[in-house]
Amino acid sequence: MQPVVIDKQIKTVYREIFYAFIAALVLILPFGYFLARLSLRPMRESVIAMDGFINGIVHDINTPLSVIRMNAQSITRAVSDNKLKAKASRLLQGVEQIESLEEQLLFSVKVGQYELQKEQFDVGLLLQEREHYWGSLRSSIEVRVEADPYGVYADKAALLRMIDNIVLNAVKYSHAKREVNISLKSDVLSIQDQGIGIRHPKKVFNKYYQEALQSKGIGLGLYIVAKVAALHGLEIDVDSRLGQGTTFNIDLLPISDIYLSTS
Repeated sequence: MQPVVIDKQIKTVYREIFYAFIAALVLILPFGYFLARLSLRPMRESVIAMDGFINGIVHDINTPLSVIRMNAQSITRAVSDNKLKAKASRLLQGVEQIESLEEQLLFSVKVGQYELQKEQFDVGLLLQEREHYWGSLRSSIEVRVEADPYGVYADKAALLRMIDNIVLNAVKYSHAKREVNISLKSDVLSIQDQGIGIRHPKKVFNKYYQEALQSKGIGLGLYIVAKVAALHGLEIDVDSRLGQGTTFNIDLLPISDIYLSTS
């Protein structure tokens, strides 16, 4: 057999193999897509069911919480006994903690489909207005805010939740009689504590991750921080030393009014 004929036969075989491969892909891909959808359906239905369950639970809890809040407030106003007032105050703090957990749960459920409601505001002023609240979280911790005026275009509620979650952790895990320092200079928001430190900084943004065995949370706070930052295009740097403390640095340049108006 001549080489030319052999070469033609080889090309014919290659062509037939190629066409067979294309035909197989055409048949397999739709079938694979169907199987993938079929296998993912229970997972999708489970997620939807879990979201509905969380929303329902939060709704059901809010009614007794409102009753507890109103009664505790009534006791605080009606009695003069300092011990009773202190107990009522602790009840109110407990209600606020539960409400905070509810908000974290609800936000974590919708964060994947969350649409930012952006507006212009001064984040420096926001920090100063929040200083008193942060300072009241734990009597043995002093919270200090040094913030220059800084205009941003962002979702105010989401950004405040992001900052709140970092500060709440800083206050919670700081050593007694220490400070949490919050500063906003140039484009960088810095939140520094003098606490126990973080052993695995890269893991703290994972959903449900809890590093401290004695943690009273549910591992959603810093997960939400990472999601809100990602939605705004922000980067967060974590510098931590065990037994000495942790600093979160957030570059706000991507949401700066000046940056947006000149880009």
